[in-house]
Amino acid sequence: MKIIFFGLGSIGSRHARILLEEYAHDVFAYRSHRADKELDYDLAKINEVHTWNEVEEIKPDVAFITNPTFLHIETAMKCASLGIKLFIEKPVDCSTRNLDVLLEEVRKRRLVTYVAYNLRFHPVINFLREYVQSKRINHVSICNSSYLPNWRLGQDYTKSYSVSKEKGGGVILELSHEFDYIEYLFGSIESINGVFDKVSDIAGDCEDFLDAAINTGRTYVNLHLNFCSFLTERTIKIDCDEQFISADLINGEVRFVTAQSDTVEKYEADRNETFRKQIRYFFDNVDNDRMMNNLFEASSLFRKILKFRNRLQ
Repeated sequence: MKIIFFGLGSIGSRHARILLEEYAHDVFAYRSHRADKELDYDLAKINEVHTWNEVEEIKPDVAFITNPTFLHIETAMKCASLGIKLFIEKPVDCSTRNLDVLLEEVRKRRLVTYVAYNLRFHPVINFLREYVQSKRINHVSICNSSYLPNWRLGQDYTKSYSVSKEKGGGVILELSHEFDYIEYLFGSIESINGVFDKVSDIAGDCEDFLDAAINTGRTYVNLHLNFCSFLTERTIKIDCDEQFISADLINGEVRFVTAQSDTVEKYEADRNETFRKQIRYFFDNVDNDRMMNNLFEASSLFRKILKFRNRLQ
């Protein structure tokens, strides 16, 4: 199988390394400028191409779209027109411009697509998805807190698209994992209300915090996102009729509190393993155009997020 990458930044390189380690596929990278920096030693097996004519000659089977967010739909459109299956890094894009055109092309060609939210493969999320199905949930509180300058050590974060609203930066899209697993765990989001803003000096022209009240029909969720805090936290707290559940995605812990007990279960929270499992899932379903979180499913949530984001801007 021939795989082509569009974007070999931190996330693209992570996916590429897993492919090179675990699969025997032919891996290519589209690099628009020959002056792009040389690939790391462990990515040296990747063949570079520099024009779309070369892409057409290769006839890739799958495109990994891991370039900056604002280029996702544009790149996916070109690939879809060539009949290439799509692995799109989250989020879908930073606007819905040409999304319907892309969806129609995918539908017409019956292309396999997947939008990559790797936390669906986190062991704590996997446990909660099964465990809470039989529970009556009264309320959920979710927090994702971090410090953006520490995300990509060795890189100047001020030059990244994470701090550019035009390129898809800001906590709403950059931390959209939380919106995705809210639907994955608690049902389809029916409404999002709340506030977001730029309150620090680190986020360029983007929002760096959000406080939202979300209704999934099954339960209410309070969601807090920020990337301007020195406290790193990623937690899910669930109040049920008979117990309280507190899940820590970073440390791989789930705590259960009842009137009679207080216990903790531990899980192996290897972040890289979530990416490995995600790629295995994709290739196990590479001929299934209805795989989990295909572009049609992901676009439904993406529109809800953007509607909320744009309404308050």
